[in-house]
Amino acid sequence: TSANKALLRLLVEYVSNTNLIKLIIKPIWNKHPHQDVRASLILTLLHFIGKTSSEEDENIIWEILEEAAEDDYLPVVQILFADQPGRSSRGGKSSPSWPLTKLKHSSENVFKTFINRVQLKVLDHPTSLKARSWAWSNIDHEHCDMKKLYEKAQELCIQFDKDGNSLWSNAFEKILSVYKQPKTLSSNMVYDIIKKMMTRREEIDSKENAIDNQHDLPVYHRIQSLLAILNSKINDFDNEKKLSFRSLAPVILQFDKTLSPQLAKLLIKITQNKEELEGVLQMFQENLPKNYFERILTDISSEINNSHSSFFIQQLSGDEKLEVAQWFIKEKNRTLFVFDFLKNHVFNDNGVDREKCQNLLREIRKSDDLYLRQQAMEYTVPWKEDGDIADDNDDMSVSDHPSDENMS
Repeated sequence: TSANKALLRLLVEYVSNTNLIKLIIKPIWNKHPHQDVRASLILTLLHFIGKTSSEEDENIIWEILEEAAEDDYLPVVQILFADQPGRSSRGGKSSPSWPLTKLKHSSENVFKTFINRVQLKVLDHPTSLKARSWAWSNIDHEHCDMKKLYEKAQELCIQFDKDGNSLWSNAFEKILSVYKQPKTLSSNMVYDIIKKMMTRREEIDSKENAIDNQHDLPVYHRIQSLLAILNSKINDFDNEKKLSFRSLAPVILQFDKTLSPQLAKLLIKITQNKEELEGVLQMFQENLPKNYFERILTDISSEINNSHSSFFIQQLSGDEKLEVAQWFIKEKNRTLFVFDFLKNHVFNDNGVDREKCQNLLREIRKSDDLYLRQQAMEYTVPWKEDGDIADDNDDMSVSDHPSDENMS
């Protein structure tokens, strides 16, 4: 309406005048105006945090902001966070002109008070899951009460109702962000959450088994999803934090050995040399039935094929990769584990000793393991007669599975 537009112009014009707080903002806010007006009032109010000399004005500011933390209109709630939609500068960082960004850099103690009195309150929004989800994704974890944040996250992670199902992953990812910080509450933050999740299995999964898509082994599937999140985030941690995740191995295997593929991929990403990598494989070989271990070996080998990973093997030269593969084949009898790696990262590298590659492939083609021998026989080497590596457009490109047309 024209009245609302006039009000907005007034707020913009007098945004530096603290008289607005008591004379304009508070009376209008108390009348619960249109949602867009409420959003504008909150945005204006953010400019006054820590800038008034009046205790009365300060009390009004905090009272309104705390009420805004429970507002039913999502944009009102979003304004309470630095990463409000449409207000980010390039690179994904908050705009330096955004009032919360200014506050963070000008008065860290007041900013910390804001986080703990307002943003933390949104995590428990009484009516809106969207508001709570937004808060979990955007709360400034570096300045909030970590103990309270962790307690709220842990509660959601072991909560298997609508709220828990909707929010647990956001909460868990926020805890991972906290865990990345140099100072954390405990080195067992993630471990403790997983252990508490597992305690719900007998109570919940025994009753919710193939009932419907919302009630089908919820504890098992949540831990499965949690491992997937860890796998996607593991490279964000420093080496010390990465190594701490090794403690998850025995508890996950005790909970359910069918989670071994996800666990193995996580542990492989943490290894720093071929001996540690062999140690991971040895652990699973000792703890899993032989047939199951052999079935998942090819699956988990995909981790050493990921060229985008910071995994140690991707940092090696071509000849060093060949040396690692030969070690696993000749010393550890794990040809199947490294065969795809050989094809994708060694045999098609122009800088690798060609004769060694040829001899190694010929040996594999003599294997007593018929499945492995089949893989090696079906494979066509990528190098051409002139010594170059064929690309995908060449007639002699790599062919793992010849088509019927080529065989006719």
